[in-house]
Parts: sequence; C-alpha cells; structure tokens
Amino acid sequence: MRSISYETKFYFLLGFLIASPFIFLLMVVLLNYLNPLRIAYLEEIEIINASGEKIWITPIGMLESSGKYGPLPRYTNKSFPAIPRGTAHNIRLKPRQYIKIIYNWDSINFRYILIYSNNGGTYIMETDKRGDLHTTYPPKQKRYIIPPLKELRQAPKELLPCIKGKFVKYIIEEFPPEPPDAAYSDFSVAE
Repeated sequence: MRSISYETKFYFLLGFLIASPFIFLLMVVLLNYLNPLRIAYLEEIEIINASGEKIWITPIGMLESSGKYGPLPRYTNKSFPAIPRGTAHNIRLKPRQYIKIIYNWDSINFRYILIYSNNGGTYIMETDKRGDLHTTYPPKQKRYIIPPLKELRQAPKELLPCIKGKFVKYIIEEFPPEPPDAAYSDFSVAE
C-alpha cells in the first residue's frame, strides 16, 4: 500500500484551512434556510374569490420590527423542511377560485388583501387588525372571502407598490382626526 507524502498532506491541510470558513458559512446559511423552529409559526390561510370577477390579489402585512407593509412571505409546506417560496404577490384568481397560502406569522402581521381587477381598479380588504411593531399574532381566521368589489373601498395609493412585491412605509390613521380648534361661540347648547 502506498502512503501519502507529507507534501500532499500539507496541501490537503492547507486547502482545508482555507476552505473551512466558507464551508462553515455555507452550513450556517443552509441551516438558517431550513430552520426547523420556523415550523411552529407557519400558518395556512385560504383566500376565496367570491367577487364574480377575475382578480389579482396580494395579501399584505406589517413587519414586526420596521412597521413597513408588504406581501406575506410564502413557504412550501408546514412540515420540515419549510422552504421559503418568495412572497405572495400578484396572484391571479378566477371567479370562484381559491388559493392556500402558508406564511410565517412570527415576523409579519397579516392586515389586508390588495385586489387588482380587470377594469384597472385597486381595492383593499381588511383582514386582521392585530399586532404592532413589537408583537405578532397568528391570523384571526383561516378563510378569507373576497366579496363583490363594489363592497370594498379603493386601496390607498401608498400601498400599491406592494402589488409588485415591494415593502413600503405606511401610517394608518387608527383614530378619527382631532377636531379643529373652534371658538366657544361656534357651538350651540344641547337641550
């Protein structure tokens, strides 16, 4: 049996020492990508098109740390390995069609569904109003039904980049605005 020379051992060891940081980094990235702890926070929702029209939907939420709004991150399944699948944006639904979306609620609060129709209108449907910059919650429901579009309000133009998969800063006015300053004489006494 032929033995390996010291020179070959030296080059093998040198190559291993040079490559080991890259191998370690690759392992960290892969383990983070296939993180089994993520499974506990994956939730499946169903969005049903009952509008009677062909539409494109983008379910959006608010990121926990930044407060930015954007499309929900999608995953392939709820069991290990839960592999990220991009974001849920611009999904086409025919009338009476539905889609199931698996997303990670640990990092984003599901808030709205943006709906783009054939006629060029963009509508918004409120889903959950839970969570803030410091807390995330699972969705309130598992099934969301999109009604006829005339029952929905127009989407704010600030949220329209979400349809293209972008995250945007958006401040929602949760409470009615303060009344303007007025003189006492501007009011009448209730009887």
